[in-house]
Amino acid sequence: MFEEPFRWMEAISTRHSYVREKLKKGQPVLGVPYNEGALLMGFAPQAGKVFEVYDRIAMGALGHPADVERLRMSLLDMAHLEGFNRSAQDVTIARLLQFGIAPALKQNFEEVMRAPYLAQLLLVEITPKNEALFYRLNYDGFWETFKKGCVIAGDPRAMASIEKEIDNTPFATYSLEEALDAACGLWARGLLAAAEEAASDNGEKKEDAPPALKEAFERWPLEAAVLCHKTERPSLYRPLTAGEIDALKNRVAGA
Repeated sequence: MFEEPFRWMEAISTRHSYVREKLKKGQPVLGVPYNEGALLMGFAPQAGKVFEVYDRIAMGALGHPADVERLRMSLLDMAHLEGFNRSAQDVTIARLLQFGIAPALKQNFEEVMRAPYLAQLLLVEITPKNEALFYRLNYDGFWETFKKGCVIAGDPRAMASIEKEIDNTPFATYSLEEALDAACGLWARGLLAAAEEAASDNGEKKEDAPPALKEAFERWPLEAAVLCHKTERPSLYRPLTAGEIDALKNRVAGA
């Protein structure tokens, strides 16, 4: 296979199709700024959507839980090693991606005799200037940087729809409550827009209607956390409290 470029390219194409099909049902995870930092949120059919990575870094994920956990542990190990060898200020997502996890993912994906990672990551960082930066890391090692916010989703239609709305929403001016409400609204509208687009495509069967926001709260727990720069603690990461999530449910129920 390795002596025939066409067969290798065909194998890589097949791996792309395989991973995308496996991730297709993954529920979106959104990362957006707000006036005191950054918010990460997503509904979790199974636990493991939102994690802390380092003092100013958090991660959202979708995919196979085992692969997500392996990547999370790799990022944790790299971040703490970087912080020990250099300093906490030197631990940035750009360094972790460029010199660590992204090359490893690319090498893994291109070695066609190895199983690919079934995962997509959203990484969020608060810079020393208290600016929020967002990164999307794909299963093949490709990564992108965003300033206004970012989303990962198994359905590329939903991802494109939510991303467009994020770009047109002034999240950085919102309070945490406003950002939560807006992000949940984007989550629901993105899935609905994707379902409508799929139904309108020629030859594609109409899939089951996506869950409305109220239904999502009934079916799945919401995993959400913030990186808040208005704290005296070294770690800016804070999961949303049960009270904050209950208040969000009540607002959704009353909408």
